[in-house]
Amino acid sequence: MSDTKISALPAISTAADSDLLPVVQGSGGSAVTRQATIAQLRSGILSDRAYHVRDFGAVGDGTTNDAPAIQAAVDAMNSAGGGILEFGPHAYRLASPVVVDSVAITFQGAGYTEGSAIADGTWLSIDTTGFTPFTFTGGGARGSTVRNLAVRQAHNASQVPGWAPTDYDFVFRVQDCQGAVEFKNLLLVGVNRGIWCDNSGRLNIESLRGQVFTAGIEIDRAFDTCRIQHVHFWPFFSADDDVVRWQQQNTDTVVLHRVDGIFMDDIFALGARSVLRFVSSGTGSVAKFYLGNFYADFALYPIWIQNNGVTGQIANATTQSELFNGSGAPLTGSVGVRIDGNNTRLQVGNLRVDDAQSNAIRVNGTGNRLDIFSFRAEYYNQLNDGSAAIHLANAASGTPNAVYLGSPAMLGNGNAGPTMNSGTNGHVALGAPAGRIDRPGVMIGATDNGFFAPSSTELAASIAGVEVMRAASGGTVTLGGASGAHGFGVTTPTSSVNRVAVTAAATAGTPAVSAEGTDTNIALAIAAKGTSTVRLHTRGNTAFEVNATGTPANYIRTDATAAGGTPRFIAQGTDTVVALQLSPKGATYVESTAPFRLPSYSVTALPAAATYTRSLIYVWDGSSNRRLAVSDGTNWRWPDGVVVS
Repeated sequence: MSDTKISALPAISTAADSDLLPVVQGSGGSAVTRQATIAQLRSGILSDRAYHVRDFGAVGDGTTNDAPAIQAAVDAMNSAGGGILEFGPHAYRLASPVVVDSVAITFQGAGYTEGSAIADGTWLSIDTTGFTPFTFTGGGARGSTVRNLAVRQAHNASQVPGWAPTDYDFVFRVQDCQGAVEFKNLLLVGVNRGIWCDNSGRLNIESLRGQVFTAGIEIDRAFDTCRIQHVHFWPFFSADDDVVRWQQQNTDTVVLHRVDGIFMDDIFALGARSVLRFVSSGTGSVAKFYLGNFYADFALYPIWIQNNGVTGQIANATTQSELFNGSGAPLTGSVGVRIDGNNTRLQVGNLRVDDAQSNAIRVNGTGNRLDIFSFRAEYYNQLNDGSAAIHLANAASGTPNAVYLGSPAMLGNGNAGPTMNSGTNGHVALGAPAGRIDRPGVMIGATDNGFFAPSSTELAASIAGVEVMRAASGGTVTLGGASGAHGFGVTTPTSSVNRVAVTAAATAGTPAVSAEGTDTNIALAIAAKGTSTVRLHTRGNTAFEVNATGTPANYIRTDATAAGGTPRFIAQGTDTVVALQLSPKGATYVESTAPFRLPSYSVTALPAAATYTRSLIYVWDGSSNRRLAVSDGTNWRWPDGVVVS
């Protein structure tokens, strides 16, 4: 009864769940004594309390294998519907597996003090190989979380040349959960392999620090968006040269196989073969990945794409590829961005590559395309062998590789290495949209000034929205206005080998228009249209004009001569006999500034008079009698009218 005195209750030596205990409610004269069973009190006090591994036998001394106690806690939580499993600030040694496969469980640590050895906070210590410490598997484990704890693995090999880590399995495996499992605020100290995720989308990793040796994070068959953010890999375990240099040849920080739409941001790693690696596992490629801020330090291939068909975007990436503690020497064979697969589609906002031994960017395979808005390379081509900042493999078959730059590359300390290698059908270009005459695809100075493409086979320039130049793939160039209303045009026939050259001149020189080409002798034609004339101007007006009274068949040729020769006007054409005429304008005369020299004939060798009507010749008789003779159309006559005989 509620008012039973405590002294009236029966005495007991040990309490069972069904035994009653007095509970006093209130105080003084209003106090009331009530009764409750041990089970009722336990249920009320412990309702929804977090579980603790020490309640299930965990010791936390860093020596005892606490994995069975942790598994016992997990098993108890399975029937309770999950919950939070607390570890407290202790070091727990794990020498056997823990499996979560039925309910969502949160493994809650008490934080940690960063360092190379186990210190304050919650630490998981692993010194035995051949097992996976934590596995999350099956749909029931979705929603599980691991947070606020540190993991340390023992590596007892002497840190000398040839050092290699102990071959531990992944600390955490997320397998076939097909849903979210989260890792937050973890420290991995000297961990060989960190987190594996397969056939489980929506993985979330946030605030991951540590030093890993073979793989930090590896994901495959993630068909829903995963997230990795705030990752910092640094020599927490050891900064020994032999350890970090082993990492530079063997460590892959983040490895992605078939992953769809993953978000990554704030990724940093020091000492690795690759910091972001895309590799095939036979399940597909990485599609539409997004990487925000990325910094790879002392890495051989900071971004390494080996799989085919990878697509994604990078906002900001910086890479550096020195040999660790190598006095500035580059890693042998180092490349900032390396693509070995085919048909990659990669967009990069800002990319800086430092200390690549040969190429800052190396694109192997075929059909790859990189779009880089801003690119800077420092200290590339350190072999001084002419290596280009961007190397594109020649595609013997298939689509050539291409890199499009959004702005001119900034290249420094590259031993005069070129932007792009020769001997390839790939290309590096600055791409632009086609645009239009009033809004060119490439604008210069104003919105309606620049270059645009009127069609897929033409390139044009506009000023103030007016076309001033157009060039077509067929070899036609127009200047001074829109094509068809232009002031100057150039037409290049197919297989052209001869051309016109316009040569400017220095002071006192003479600019020239000349014929050039592979032929030994090349004529030069200036043609008017229709029946119009060709005019040469000087002092602002016509100085010489060429006209034709019909379709030219006969014409005038002028011959220059060598020293001692006589320049001449010569009648040429298709007719056998072509006269040559000088005609003054109006009733005037033809004037010579020197005497005319007439042809000379002997009396016995006169030409036919009928051929040279009204013509003058000079006749001599072989001795001293030399006089002018005139043809009347029948005979040659002396000036006094007597027939020459």
